[in-house]
Amino acid sequence: MSQRAFISLLILLAVLVALSATSFPGAMIGFLFGITIAFFVAGPAMLIGKVLENNGMAISGETALWLLAGFYALLVLFAAFQSWRRLQRQEPDQARSAGLRLALLVALPMMAWLSVNAMQDAWP
Repeated sequence: MSQRAFISLLILLAVLVALSATSFPGAMIGFLFGITIAFFVAGPAMLIGKVLENNGMAISGETALWLLAGFYALLVLFAAFQSWRRLQRQEPDQARSAGLRLALLVALPMMAWLSVNAMQDAWP
């Protein structure tokens, strides 16, 4: 990835984070985050929780949330380590790609929080 593309994508990501805090686009982004979480996080988490409960290992919803947050934190740490390692190996294109992945992983929770707050404020 070239440096110009990297900077352009970082600016677009910052604009998307800023739009997440506004009333209309932020509310729409929050709604889409809600649908995404409902289908791709909550559903599989409930299925895994039911399987664990049937096998004698009941876990609470709070424990499941902590496990998911820990998994996400590991993804962020892995992306940071991968970016640092590629910088050490003098691979700037791959380091930019990994850095953009890291920026996206950091921006997603920020966008979710801002957009859900915007959605709550815009709700009649």
